[in-house]
Amino acid sequence: MRKLNSQFITTFVSEAGLNGQNGTYYGFVEMDRYYCMAVAEGYDGDGGRESAKLAVDAAMEAFVQKPGMSAGRIRACLKRAHRCLAEQSVRIRLKAGILVLVSDYTRFRYGVCGNVMLYAFRSAGIYHQSVTHTVYQNMSGQAAKEGTGPKEETGNVVHYLGGSGRTAVSGRLRLEDGDVLLAVTEGFWSRINKVEVLDAYESIQSVEEFLGDLQELYLRGSTEGIPCCCLAAVEVKKAYKENRALKKKILTWCLILFLILLAVSLIAAVVFRVRRRKQREVQDTVAVYEETGDQYMADLSCTLAKQEYEKAAQESKKISKNGERLAKEKELSEKIGLSEMLKEADDAYGARSYAQAREGYKKVLERAKQYKELSSLTGVLERRMKLAGTGMEIDNYMQAAALKEAEGDLESAAVLYGRAEAMLRIVEDPELLKEAQLALLRIEGQAREEAKAERAKARDEVIIDADKEAALNAILAGDLETAIAQYTKIRDSYIALEDNEKAEETTQLILSLQKQAMEEKDLKEDAIEEDRQAAFDAILAGDTQEALALLEKARDAYTELEDAEGAAEMEQMIASLKAQDAQDPGEDTLPGDSGEEDGEAAGPAGETGDGPARGAGKEAAGRAGASGRKNAPGADEKRPGPGGDTDG
Repeated sequence: MRKLNSQFITTFVSEAGLNGQNGTYYGFVEMDRYYCMAVAEGYDGDGGRESAKLAVDAAMEAFVQKPGMSAGRIRACLKRAHRCLAEQSVRIRLKAGILVLVSDYTRFRYGVCGNVMLYAFRSAGIYHQSVTHTVYQNMSGQAAKEGTGPKEETGNVVHYLGGSGRTAVSGRLRLEDGDVLLAVTEGFWSRINKVEVLDAYESIQSVEEFLGDLQELYLRGSTEGIPCCCLAAVEVKKAYKENRALKKKILTWCLILFLILLAVSLIAAVVFRVRRRKQREVQDTVAVYEETGDQYMADLSCTLAKQEYEKAAQESKKISKNGERLAKEKELSEKIGLSEMLKEADDAYGARSYAQAREGYKKVLERAKQYKELSSLTGVLERRMKLAGTGMEIDNYMQAAALKEAEGDLESAAVLYGRAEAMLRIVEDPELLKEAQLALLRIEGQAREEAKAERAKARDEVIIDADKEAALNAILAGDLETAIAQYTKIRDSYIALEDNEKAEETTQLILSLQKQAMEEKDLKEDAIEEDRQAAFDAILAGDTQEALALLEKARDAYTELEDAEGAAEMEQMIASLKAQDAQDPGEDTLPGDSGEEDGEAAGPAGETGDGPARGAGKEAAGRAGASGRKNAPGADEKRPGPGGDTDG
C-alpha cells in the first residue's frame, strides 16, 4: 500500500581508487511498508570488500526477517552485522563501518557505526547531516559538519563493526516530495567539502546527473592517493501521504480512551487502597481484641476473655477474603469455646469440685497447646491441675479425719487435720483452711476438756463447800450481792455435777436473796427521793448549804446503787447551786418574800441561766423539781427488782 502510493529512485556510484581495490559495498530492499538501504566500507588489509559485503548482507537479512522502523530494530540489525564480522574473523580481524537507512515512505531514520556519512537535501540545501565515529568528528565539532576540519583524521575511526560495535541511531525525519538522501563513504567526504556538494546539487536535473557531477568532483581533485568510495542516493519522487485528519482523529480517540482508562485506573486504585486500608484496620482491630482476650485467658479472666473474643469475631465478619475470614472465625469460635470450658473448670475449682476441675483443666490444656499465643496459659493450667490434685488429697484427708473424730480417735483425727492444714497453705483456700484449723482447735479443746474434767471433778465438792461458807459470811455481813454471786457459782457447780435437786434448792435461795436485795434497794431509793425533796425545800427556803448537803448525800446514794445517770444528775444540780451561790454570796431570799423585790431578785438568775431561780416561791420550786429524772421512783411508782418481782 505504501510502496504503491510512493516513488523512490535509488542510484549509486562506486570507485575502486588508484590501488584498484574497492572496499565498499551497497545494498537496498523495497518492501510494501518499508524501504531499507545499507552502505558499508571495510577497514581490513585485504581491501575491505569482504568485510563490507558481510556487514551489508547481515544487516539486510536481519531487517528482512523482522522489518521495523524503531530504534531498537535498527540497532538489532547493526548488532547482527557486528556479530557476523566477529564470527568470520578467523585469519584476520574483519572491520567495517556501516550506515543503515530505513524509511516507511513517509519518514526515515538511520543508524551508523563508523565513518559513513548521510546528507539529506531539500530545496537546494542540506537540511540534515549525520555524524561519524571518527577523531575528526570529535576534534572539530562544528567544523566537521561544515567540511572545514582537519582532513587527516577522517580515517581515524573510534567505533566500528568488529571493534567496539557502538552505534548511533537518529530520530524520525519526515520526507517530502523532491528530497534526496545521499550516503557516502569516507573516501568521498574526506576529499569533497560540503560547499562543493551544494554547488553540484543546485544545478541538477536528476539524481543520476547529481551523482555524475559528484563523481567528476571526486576524480578531478588530487591524483595522489585517491581512495575507493561509494555514493548511494535515493530520490524521493513521491512520498506517501498519510491521512493526517484520520490519524489525528484516531490519536484523539486513543488519547480520550487512554484518559478514560487512566481515570478508571486511578479510581480503581483509590478504591482498592481505601478498601485495603480498611481491611488492614479491621485486621488490626481483630488482632487487638484477640490479643487482649489471650491476655485475659492467661490471667484466668474467662468472662472478659470471652467478651474480647466475641468482639474480635464480630469484627472478623468485615474481612473481605472468604478464606481468611472463615479461618479467623473458626479460630475465634474455638477460643470462645475454650474460654467457656475454662470458666466451667474455674467454677468447679471454686466450688471445691477438684476432680471435675482437674478434668476440665486437662481438656483446656490439650486444646490450648494448638495456639502459640496461648503458651503462657499452658503453664497456668499445669499449676492449676497440680493444685486441683492437691485439693483432692485434702478432701480425702478431711473426710478421713471427720470419720476418726466421729469414732472418738482424736489423735488420728488431729494428724489428718494437720496434713490437710499444711496442704491448704499451698492451695490457698482460706475457708477450708479455717475449717481445718477450727477442727484442730476443736479436737485440742476436747482433749483439754476431758483432762480438765477429770481434775475438776475431784475438787468440785471442796469448792462448793468453800463457796457456801463465803456466801453465809456475806449474808451475815449484809453483802447480799456477794452472797448471790457465791450461790450462783454453787448452783453452776451443781449443774456441772448434774445434781439437779441441789441446783434447784440453790436457785430458790438465790431468788429469795434477790428479792431481799430489791427491797433494800427500794428503801434506799425512797430515802434518796426524800433527800431530793428536802433539798428542793431547802432551795425554796434559801438554805443553799443545806440543799448542797442533801444533794451530795443523794449523789453518794446513787453512786452506791451504781446509778450513774442519777449521780450525774445530782452532780449537775450541785454544780449549778455552787455557781449561783458564788454569784450572790451575801443575799438570802426568804420563802415569804414576793412582789417586785422577788421579781428583781429573780431577774439576774434568769439572765445567766445558772441553777434554779431564787425568790420565785412555788414557781421556783416547780422549776427545780422539773429538772429531776422523769423515771425517779416516788410515792406512786416502784421499780422491778432483779428477780422480776414488782412491789406496789
